[in-house]
Order: sequence, then structure tokens, then C-alpha cells
Amino acid sequence: MTLKALTAAQAEQFSRDGYCIVPGFLSPEDITYIKAYYQRAAAAESASASAADGTAWDQDGSAAPVLRRVPAPFDNDAGFRGIFGSPRVLDHVEDLMGPRIYLHSSKLIFKPARSGRRKPMHQDLAYWTDLSARQLTLWCAIDPATPERGGIELLPGSHKQLLPHEDLDDYQVRENTLDLSTVEAAVMEPGDALFLDVLTVHASARNRSDHDRLASVVNYYSEPKNATQVSRYGSTRPLRDAPLPQNS
Repeated sequence: MTLKALTAAQAEQFSRDGYCIVPGFLSPEDITYIKAYYQRAAAAESASASAADGTAWDQDGSAAPVLRRVPAPFDNDAGFRGIFGSPRVLDHVEDLMGPRIYLHSSKLIFKPARSGRRKPMHQDLAYWTDLSARQLTLWCAIDPATPERGGIELLPGSHKQLLPHEDLDDYQVRENTLDLSTVEAAVMEPGDALFLDVLTVHASARNRSDHDRLASVVNYYSEPKNATQVSRYGSTRPLRDAPLPQNS
């Protein structure tokens, strides 16, 4: 297959390990825009919410609540769609899952300094097992992502099958069933992109640093949403060969 955007080494690593990192994937302008979008979303949520939503907010003692997850920026913001629905981004996605590309879901994840819980080892597909066609997760560092700052931990080659998940500290794989000696840290600078197979086992650490960590996450799927699926995720509109929807 002729690659449109990835190098042969990147595509080979994705096939072998279940992930690859593309340095400098987002431009400085993209990073500035996404940071500003998070700030606008946090201000809007803070102004409209009468109580902290436990699915989206963190609160440490007497400190003010912090918005740690912004859902659906691709659906809600034309600028975000313009970045992650652009031909350049979709060329990278196509190299890994083919030309049929639909939005699955999107979010921003914020881990404030000296806060943010650890997300245990898991596979993304475990959260929507009825959507089993080709798909991938695009995780972009907006701030530096290091082990100290709540970065991603990966288990290379773990993308061959779906593993059992249980409700423990989170919905996760039992970590004592995994060989964690091969775990690799995805050390990323702002703008770097992690392309992740939805079966790759991964985790993210608590933010132990004095600096915040913001990341954008977009999942792409190879089939349109259908009436029989259980999962709420997905879209009926292809991202290639169709105009992107605009804000109403």
C-alpha cells in the first residue's frame, strides 16, 4: 500500500506494536487554538453548572473545581473540526485504517498540576465492544506529556485480542495478569501525536508535576453509525469526500 503521510517505519511500528508517535503533528497555531477552546469550555461550564459534574470535574479539598474532560469538541466546534478533519490529518488516519473514515468520538482531557488520578491499564475497545470494525485513537499532546506529568504508558504488541476488563479502580484489565516489564512511556512534546490501535493496552499516570497537562483525543471509525448498535458513539457522515458540517 502506498502511504500518503506516514513513513514506512511509522506504519511498521503501528502494525508491530499497536501504536506510533508522529512528532510535530500539530502546528503551534493548532495548539494555541485548542488551549483557547479548553479555556472557553471551562468558563462556559463553570458559569452554567449549579454543581460539579463528577464525570467532568475534579476538586481537591477547598480548591475550585477543575474541568478535566471536555466532551465532543469535534461535534461542537468548527475550528476543532477544521484541525482534526483536515486532509492532512485524515491522510495519516487513512494510512492506518483505510479510506472509509467516520468520526467515532472526541474529547479534551485535562490533568491539573499535582492532581488528576491514574487511569489504569485498559483497551479503548472495551468501552464499546459492539463497534468492532477498523478504528483508531489519535491522542495529541497539547502540553508536554511525560511520566511525571501524567503521560501515556503503553504495552507494545498487546493489540492482538480484546482482554477481559473488570470494574476495579476503573474499568480496566487486571494488571497482575500483564507483563508490565515491557511497558514503554510515550514521552511527547506539544503537538506530537500518538496513533493508537484501540486494542493496545495502555494507561496514564497521575500528574505529579507542578505543571498542567492538556491532551486532545479523537477516535476514528471505518463504518457509519447504524440503528442496531448499542454504543452511542459514531456518525453517519463520512469525513472524506463530504463537506464538514458547520456550527449552527
